[in-house]
Amino acid sequence: MTPLAHRSENICLEQGVLRVIRDFSLVLSSQRISHIVSQNELGPWEIHVHEANAEEAQTQIALYKQENPNWDKEFIALPALKLNLQPLCFLLIPVVCAFFQSNYPHIKDFGAADAARILKGEWFRLFTAQTLHSSNYHLVSNLLSGFFVFSLISARMPLSRIAPFIVLAAAFANLETAFIIKNYHSLGFSSTVFAGLGALATLEVRVLTKENKWRRLVPWFAVFLLAVFLGVGDESSNVDIPGHFLGLIMGAVAGFAPPKKWLRWGEPLGKLDAFIAFAVYAFFAAMWVLAFF
Repeated sequence: MTPLAHRSENICLEQGVLRVIRDFSLVLSSQRISHIVSQNELGPWEIHVHEANAEEAQTQIALYKQENPNWDKEFIALPALKLNLQPLCFLLIPVVCAFFQSNYPHIKDFGAADAARILKGEWFRLFTAQTLHSSNYHLVSNLLSGFFVFSLISARMPLSRIAPFIVLAAAFANLETAFIIKNYHSLGFSSTVFAGLGALATLEVRVLTKENKWRRLVPWFAVFLLAVFLGVGDESSNVDIPGHFLGLIMGAVAGFAPPKKWLRWGEPLGKLDAFIAFAVYAFFAAMWVLAFF
């Protein structure tokens, strides 16, 4: 993270990842030093101050660095798991549908993934099946694993920016399974969770530097082993193994959708994220309208 040159009457003091620039912004705000945070075309975030305040601002940032010697460390490993609302907003979809399913158990006949019906044109089942569950245990297990996976993704970038691609990846996994297994019948959010797991692996691979070479494949390998552990089960568990692993593969492809600069430098939440969230809700609502009518 290095200072940049003058820009008209403003001076760029620092540039780097959004997380660190926000810390510097809080330091300057605490001293009532006016400043601007912006992102340049190459991706890094910058903090600008008026040249009259530059010396005082540099002093405050220098003091912050002195008091926090690890301020500039960027970890290649998975981001820390922190509680936030983004995964909960995504998981609200199966929770709401579970409420209706508990009162109207037969709705699963309208929305479950059924190979014969899907191949006859009832493509909405590719999506509605993601919202249904066979039991409370099934629902809770998917919510817990989903919260873990989506929290890690939201620590790297806004979850809403990749959530539509994860949903599509799970739908493609259901479609591919329907082509492979003619008597395929399934329901559950697990295909979405596994798609998210695959996307998470790709996001982490893209963050690693090219100098790591073979080490860049570690996230994919780790996620594959985790998928084997979570997705196989025993003979009596009736686990949708093809759907899980196809979801993992399609999710890994979906992980290439977000721009790399979001992953490298950070991306703040904004109005766009709220719009995408409501659009996803509306999309699932539309799928259920098609299922019933």
